[in-house]
Amino acid sequence: MSAKTRKYVIVPEDNVFNEGMETSSFRLFRTMHRRLFGRKARAGIASSMPKGAEHGDCSPTRPPLRILETEVGRIRLIDSIGEDEASLVRMTPEQAFVLQRAYPGLRIRPELRLYPLRFGQVNIIRQQAKPAAFRSAKALALRCVDAETGRPVADAHVVIVLNRRRGFGISEVRTDDQGWFRTALPAGQTSIDAIICAPLAGYWPGGLEEVPVAPEGETEVTLAVPPIAKDFPDALARMVKPAGKGDGKGVKLAVIDTGIDPAPGLNVVKGLNTTGTEPADEWFDNGAGHGTHVAGIVARIAPAVELHAYRVFEKGDGGASEFAIARAIRQAVEDGCDIINMSLGQSSEPIAISREVRRARALGVVCVAATGNDGMAPVSYPARSAAVLGVSAGGVLGSWPEGAITGRNVAEKPKPVGDRFFARFSNIGPEVDFIGPGVGIISWVDAKSKGVMDGTSMACPAIAGLMARLLSQNPEVMSAERNQQRSDDIVRMANGHAAPIGFGKEYEGAGLIE
Repeated sequence: MSAKTRKYVIVPEDNVFNEGMETSSFRLFRTMHRRLFGRKARAGIASSMPKGAEHGDCSPTRPPLRILETEVGRIRLIDSIGEDEASLVRMTPEQAFVLQRAYPGLRIRPELRLYPLRFGQVNIIRQQAKPAAFRSAKALALRCVDAETGRPVADAHVVIVLNRRRGFGISEVRTDDQGWFRTALPAGQTSIDAIICAPLAGYWPGGLEEVPVAPEGETEVTLAVPPIAKDFPDALARMVKPAGKGDGKGVKLAVIDTGIDPAPGLNVVKGLNTTGTEPADEWFDNGAGHGTHVAGIVARIAPAVELHAYRVFEKGDGGASEFAIARAIRQAVEDGCDIINMSLGQSSEPIAISREVRRARALGVVCVAATGNDGMAPVSYPARSAAVLGVSAGGVLGSWPEGAITGRNVAEKPKPVGDRFFARFSNIGPEVDFIGPGVGIISWVDAKSKGVMDGTSMACPAIAGLMARLLSQNPEVMSAERNQQRSDDIVRMANGHAAPIGFGKEYEGAGLIE
């Protein structure tokens, strides 16, 4: 028996047939919550902040840790959303096993982590090489430069695909101040399947394929990346009708992500950091640029929408905790948001999130999520949940400049329809509700710079923005009582304005909202 502890999410397995019934499971939940927050505490919801900060000074949303004595011994209480809601605890797997059997009315599962659904390094390289172990005289000297000026491009993400079939290679590395990246190569390497240079800001990703390796010594490669031209018509500009100045007016849209920087044109009203470890008012982007890019896409489609930023990714952390996301959903509902965008996912069901999206839908709020980027694998959670709208990704042929490698994302099956294509990375299945532009999308990545990203992460906010545009044009629906009928009417309205492209329902659902 292992004494090592881990975090577990606990939710009540209640149903409409025993609603209001006093059970031992609910009594345990109330005990957990009151131990953390006290008898007179609210449901553990903090107040959203009108201003974000890179270095906040407000206390984290998580309460002080507490110990609770139970039938399985002492367990550590970490957080609780409400007296009858999800709780986060730390205990051993053996304690979790016994507690589940002592309280069959509970669901007890290890806490999951969810990830941004931008298509990139993590999808290309599945097995990381260890250059220090190559013990070879062969080496690669790569230099990334501006395709127009020839100047070095510093701090660009680099991916070296040594074996495409195995997903073996080098990633999570960047160019130096002079645009160089150097690495040893395996002694038997005669060619490199692909080299990719992807700056976060200012450029399109560039790449080379089937690069020959010198028989001995250093192989020097120069890779030119095209800069982003002002007003370049990307896939979003070609697939979505231009926005009116008032589109989205009066609609509150939550972006649950890495945070949002104050870029031009982004009407960010307030936000909250729900990680539980960082200051509550530290909701600017954590440096990844993902949340700002997502928010910028929404603003391109519905410029008057009120954006709410809920940061669930800690600085320097590529994954977000399930509980942080669940708390962000609860906060967005409490803050009166109409639409919640989640450009994140995971293959297994996060039970705390599943509970919160059902509650949101029952209270008139629609959650929209990206389907995932696993190459037409099954739809990820939370997009796979019945209460969430799942969005796949497509694009427009030729909607990128010469020298960009964006074209690698065009699927061969299903075949393109006219100039529209399905993204080869996008997940598919009966849970797909809509399709959006998700290949070669330009948006803000920080307060001053724009970048290009691919992924169902980008298609999701396009659909969320289109829904906000529709909702702002239908005051009867927007002002309706916040219940299941309201959220159903929002979804029905979106379906009524969607048109299929021709890929098939498992690929595009009802199609693209027009």
